[in-house]
Amino acid sequence: MKRILLIHGACHDHWCWHATVPLLEAQGHDVLALDMPGRGNDTRDPAALTLADHAETILGAAGDGAVLVGHSAGGFSISAAAQAAPEKALHLIYVAALLPQDGDTLVGKMRSFEAKERPRFRRAGTDAYIFDPEGAAPFLYNGATEAEAAAALDHIVPEPNAPHQEEIRLEPGFDAVPKSYIRCTEDRMIPAADQERMAAQGKAARYDLATGHSPFLSDPRGLAALIHRIAESS
Repeated sequence: MKRILLIHGACHDHWCWHATVPLLEAQGHDVLALDMPGRGNDTRDPAALTLADHAETILGAAGDGAVLVGHSAGGFSISAAAQAAPEKALHLIYVAALLPQDGDTLVGKMRSFEAKERPRFRRAGTDAYIFDPEGAAPFLYNGATEAEAAAALDHIVPEPNAPHQEEIRLEPGFDAVPKSYIRCTEDRMIPAADQERMAAQGKAARYDLATGHSPFLSDPRGLAALIHRIAESS
């Protein structure tokens, strides 16, 4: 059994994994859902946060080594951690996530995708943004129940801008870390075709789930089963 770290995407925190954690624990894994910098009780200046801060948070919880699971923008977070300490990344699992190439920024990656419509954002202070809850659920949580989507929207948080604008540097140590990609075929946030392309470019083994962007809400059992299967192969 493995230590598994679950990393949320933009404007979310550890809560989004609440249904997935016990399912993986039931398989005997040591599971922890983390908060990335800039939320909760983090009092640091959001304008000063970097991808290195994300990596430090993840690696501080990785122990001797962990399977790193990143959702959406969390793909940059787990990639930064694996770049910083590839020996601690047993396997990288991207869940409808951004799998970057060297020199990418998160903002640039999102702009390259085929999606023509996305949820609106609004400013949250001078150095952060947050999803506008009005109209966001069909993009972020399609396939989840209305109650699940409403609960998720109640938990969205401001997202610091700075790490999304930073170029990620990825070297051979990162390239050597095993990678898998869970493509969500009904995703309205990151189109399935773009997910497929990222998986191929990143040389990641690909698995498909017939869900929207947030399978931890719409199909936590299916998601947990795939994460378990990949983790056991690591």
